[in-house]
Amino acid sequence: MKLTIGIEKKLIVMNEWIEISTPSLRGNEIKYLTECITSNFVSTVGPFINRFEEEVSIKIGIDKNKTVATSSGTAALQLGLISVGVKPNDLVVIPSYTFIATANAISYIGAKPWIMDIESKYLTLNPLDLEKELEKHTYAKDNQRFHKSTHQRIACIVPVFVFGHSPDLNSISNICKQYSIPILIDSACGIGSKHDNKNIGQLGIPGIISFNGNKTITSGSGGIFFSHNDSEIKFVRHLASTAKISNKYDHDMVGFNYRMSNIQAALGLAQLEQLENILKEKKEIHNLYRTKFYNSNFFSLINSPEWSQSSFWINFLMIKDEYIDKSSDLIKFLNDNHIRINYFWKPIPFQDPYLNLIKSESAKKNIHIQQKLIPLPSTATLKKIDQIKVINLINKFFKNNYS
Repeated sequence: MKLTIGIEKKLIVMNEWIEISTPSLRGNEIKYLTECITSNFVSTVGPFINRFEEEVSIKIGIDKNKTVATSSGTAALQLGLISVGVKPNDLVVIPSYTFIATANAISYIGAKPWIMDIESKYLTLNPLDLEKELEKHTYAKDNQRFHKSTHQRIACIVPVFVFGHSPDLNSISNICKQYSIPILIDSACGIGSKHDNKNIGQLGIPGIISFNGNKTITSGSGGIFFSHNDSEIKFVRHLASTAKISNKYDHDMVGFNYRMSNIQAALGLAQLEQLENILKEKKEIHNLYRTKFYNSNFFSLINSPEWSQSSFWINFLMIKDEYIDKSSDLIKFLNDNHIRINYFWKPIPFQDPYLNLIKSESAKKNIHIQQKLIPLPSTATLKKIDQIKVINLINKFFKNNYS
């Protein structure tokens, strides 16, 4: 009894905080999870896995059997990179601003990230820097590209959806074709996003999605690899299932235990059923921020790019250069008022494991980007009264410090 009361009190205290991005569990989650338990399908076999993969296919606009559910988005990215031909000692191009898992997935293979600059407005891979670097630092051999200094093969380019915003995929895809380099999109936070009014599965580009707990919708932990290429799908599915080829436990290569569980898939399916409503709520949250923060002298709100319709996974303020010395004070002020704000991703070039990577000159200049970015509460169930509280506190902070 004491334990129960203690948990209840703890939950009440936690609920007093306004969070950045938490799950919105309002559908069939309990029903489907109960089915898993009562049917005894709780591991990596069960009916919800196929149902989840099929529903993802529908939501992103790709044919059935063109998706593979995995244990995480990082696992999906690692296997996807292998499926498009990335091998040890290859170079894989990534933007300087992304979650570290993008670089880690490359490193797991034994390949190396090649870090390029981001464009300043939406923080996605800059096509101009990409083309300049490839032209200046690579050469062609046997219809492939190699780095002039290291002679490593350029095996793939990985544009990243940042905060739900699509990169300029038209420009990047044209560059990939020009230089004969495969492309794979890291759309970890991209479900619900569109590029040129097309869902991410309709772009003809392989990619991945994450269903981590803080994403637009969640399976607790999990990911999806998607592709129009049957051989890539079959290969990823084979690798994710320990490369098993018979019921006698024969395995034809070194595989991975990266399958999604039926429990994860059940939770994910219940979430997918609510996707349209969650996206609608997130857009309304973004529009209110946009209205209230319009034309600020101190910061800008990152909006959807002209080539993209964002999922608005998380909204961000970009503090103007002359005020970034106050970022930590703003975070503390919001924390003191029970808004759970913190710094977000640290750019890859400044992460300890990746300090000595090849990087473009302009990518080396993004050291202050973490200090400039302030995440805003963006959970789909965010109450309007709480969002107004956040808005008023931010405006109050800058008024008190700079009026």
